[in-house]
Amino acid sequence: MNSIKINGKASNINKILLSLFLKGVSIVKPNKILKDYVKVKNKDLIITDNKKIVSYKNPKKIFPICIGKASTETAESLNNIFENKKIKLSKGIVVVNQENYKEIKNFKNFISSHPLPNQKGIEASKSIIQYLKKTDENDLILVFISGGGSSLLPLPSDGLSLKNKIDINKKLLESGANIDEINCVRKHLSKIKGGNFLKYCFPSKVHSLILSDVVGDDLSSISSGLTVPDPSTFVDAKNILKRYKLWEKIPKKISNHLLGGINSEKLETPKAGNKIFEKSKNTLIGSNCKSLDEIKRRCIDKKLMAKIWKKNIEGDVKKVALNFIKDLKILKYKVPTVLISGGETTVKINGNGLGGRNQEFALHFINFAHKYLPNLKFTLLSAGTDGRDGPTDAAGAIVNHNSFNEIKKKGVNLSEELLNNNSYNVLKLINSLVIINGTNTNVADIQLLTILG
Repeated sequence: MNSIKINGKASNINKILLSLFLKGVSIVKPNKILKDYVKVKNKDLIITDNKKIVSYKNPKKIFPICIGKASTETAESLNNIFENKKIKLSKGIVVVNQENYKEIKNFKNFISSHPLPNQKGIEASKSIIQYLKKTDENDLILVFISGGGSSLLPLPSDGLSLKNKIDINKKLLESGANIDEINCVRKHLSKIKGGNFLKYCFPSKVHSLILSDVVGDDLSSISSGLTVPDPSTFVDAKNILKRYKLWEKIPKKISNHLLGGINSEKLETPKAGNKIFEKSKNTLIGSNCKSLDEIKRRCIDKKLMAKIWKKNIEGDVKKVALNFIKDLKILKYKVPTVLISGGETTVKINGNGLGGRNQEFALHFINFAHKYLPNLKFTLLSAGTDGRDGPTDAAGAIVNHNSFNEIKKKGVNLSEELLNNNSYNVLKLINSLVIINGTNTNVADIQLLTILG
């Protein structure tokens, strides 16, 4: 059963789900959303901020900085918005990952690294600091932030090295810590994260437009809160490392730095009320929920029954998959129906296989479905909106009620492969990987579960 009726005609389910997923991604791409938030009227810059209008009257200079996976398309969109207008952009800066990189006119373009930082990222960070030295109190700094910024823009605190940052980032990513926890630690090892970025902007006016890849859209966590007061502390960072049994495994320089921060208020990240935030505004321009809403709208257009089932999913990927199955057992629905969900799970790395959280989720789901709901007929898509899932070339996976048996026929022990975190190679065997290019955006992950019977 690989088809579903739309307007009386049979359509391939995989193609329908992939099309819906891509529509959800498209609605949060900069070329779609930026023009709704940023407008130029005569010599004024108008920004829509949570349905309110913020007007910057005849700014002396406008300095644009684009950081994250959506940066190149953001810069292109800005050039289009300001084309043939009475006010002009100063030459800006773009910092983006390799896959989404391309040269954008009127911007200095930097390739940086994700998910682990590299030296190019440090060079980009230092270049931004030098760039900000050109600004004064009459200028406006526009900062466009999207997912990936934490890794793309590393600048270790004094006494720490890039190697130290790479080491702790790798340990955190493999520990099963969620993105808020990882970014709390990152903020307390950085010269620019956790609001510190604004120290280099002050006293200029700053307006940041932020595309969220974080569950719950906590602005202080997205790209480690470059322009947002930081509610977390050095104590929190230490406790997170202890919670995941990393405190004894991290470089001594890092533990000494965190202990020094606990004992010195001067080292703490800037909090609400600090003067550096007085002339700064932050506007959320896109999120996972926006994508989910668009997918539901597209389902309605196709006369498909659809429900936004779960928002802000987080937690261990295996537990989340099991909860999906448990909730399905008590959920009332008509068939066929599309259950739409989104968020960001975590994976604890125990083996040396290849995979990502969406791929693991898909395999855990079919494993639990086979065990607890053996008669369920379904097709599931789980994929990352940035087009990448873990250190692989896949965005995620599409599986169905036949996938478990297909894997078994290949002579694969699914439980062993999951213990080895080898989801990519298992899914590749049954042609169930979702492989697309980088999308130039990032609003976490989407799960589309079609119940067929």
